[in-house]
Amino acid sequence: MKGIRIGCASGVKFAFDCCFYCFSVTEIKWAGKQRIGRKSVACAVLLALLIAVGGTSAACSGPVLVQAVARGAKTVAPFFDEALELGIDAMVDETFAIGGGTKKGDQPGLYGGTRNKKSCAKKRLTDFLGDPANRGKAQEWARVQGLAGPGEIRGFVRKLTPVVLRNDTLVKNHDYREGKAEAYEALLEAGIAVLVDEYGKPVVKCTCGNPLGSFDHDTGSLDVQWESARGKWKSYRPEKVVKIEPAAGEPLAAYELVDLEEGTAGLTRAAGVLGDAAEDETLSADPFRDQPGEAGPGAVGPDVDASSTGSPASPEPTPTSDGMPGTDPADPADPADLGTPVEPSPVDDLGQPPAGTVD
Repeated sequence: MKGIRIGCASGVKFAFDCCFYCFSVTEIKWAGKQRIGRKSVACAVLLALLIAVGGTSAACSGPVLVQAVARGAKTVAPFFDEALELGIDAMVDETFAIGGGTKKGDQPGLYGGTRNKKSCAKKRLTDFLGDPANRGKAQEWARVQGLAGPGEIRGFVRKLTPVVLRNDTLVKNHDYREGKAEAYEALLEAGIAVLVDEYGKPVVKCTCGNPLGSFDHDTGSLDVQWESARGKWKSYRPEKVVKIEPAAGEPLAAYELVDLEEGTAGLTRAAGVLGDAAEDETLSADPFRDQPGEAGPGAVGPDVDASSTGSPASPEPTPTSDGMPGTDPADPADPADLGTPVEPSPVDDLGQPPAGTVD
């Protein structure tokens, strides 16, 4: 069963509603006039205090509830039918992660790249949302993206660029439920394929087509809700979690990515292209590690375990057909190979086995 997601602002609204209800049930009629009872006065004082100390911001100072979304996991309520294979996530070694915190979308090496065009099929997405049978989904998808309507989707998607998350990344995710986009704060695992806009901000989760928005909270105070079947990711490190803000200035012409197939090399990808050997320009070094003052691969720093140096850390086990970690005997390939596609797991984003095909 899916848990209830309630934001801090919703909790404050509930408190306000309770106070107004208190006003309505404690009125005392006397001599044809209405007098406010003591409980209502107390409610009025409470409301005044909330406003005086900053309203919702004061009441929302605790940890932010975020839902963990694992790479390769099926989505409970996707916009796009995942059976149509819109995108493929990739295995990313934990030593690839850069430092955490707030990053700008034009940061060199912020994302990874693969020359596998199947990582995110933009045409399949636009064809799906352009189908009259999916008009309701298209309208909600366009609304979340800030578009005037479904007619603007194709032009918008044409400018998006496929990349792979290098770090566990905070976003505002959107499921599709009962004809509406349902927003919630999410932590996407490194290796998830996304489409970024012209300013480097993730706007689409490739495997399910769900639209993504900005995470508008601090990264240092999180209450992560982990999938019940898998638990906390082996590679999870709070200090490596990032949130991404749009780059300032003009739209980006290209992105400098770490090459997931080569590991220590990089590639330059022009904005809006899918990327392959012919389109991407090869870089001799990881564009992030190549910057002055940045540690090289495997270096020991304040946020790198000494045990992780030398050879890459052991990869996270690939989920088996029962949804639990393990080795899939049907795939003899080594899952530790960087850039290896991750097959979707039957475990959904909330750790629950799907009751059937969800659309």
